[in-house]
Amino acid sequence: MISKNNYPIYVRWSDTIVWIFSKTERFPKNLRYSLSQKIDNLCLEILELIVITIYSKTKIEPLQTINIKLEVLRTLFQTAHKMKLISDAQYRYISEEFIVFGKMVGGWIRSA
Repeated sequence: MISKNNYPIYVRWSDTIVWIFSKTERFPKNLRYSLSQKIDNLCLEILELIVITIYSKTKIEPLQTINIKLEVLRTLFQTAHKMKLISDAQYRYISEEFIVFGKMVGGWIRSA
């Protein structure tokens, strides 16, 4: 039987979105239904795509979609950083997480 917890990419992304949600919930009220909500939704969409990929026979398409959504997420975090919604240290941390996660997705694409 397949278990999502046996996939390091699932475990890592689950941990990462907890961190992301803890940051976006602190965004100013006027950004809660735009930037914050978009970031949160992308994170959940990526998590959903990881689960779909785990259980799917054809993995390339959902993995490519994850790559695109991850790039959009990077861009939104750059915007949040420029707006001083996250600190330099927080931006460095999440940027490193995105790099590692991107490498994991790339490795999965190559092996698919």
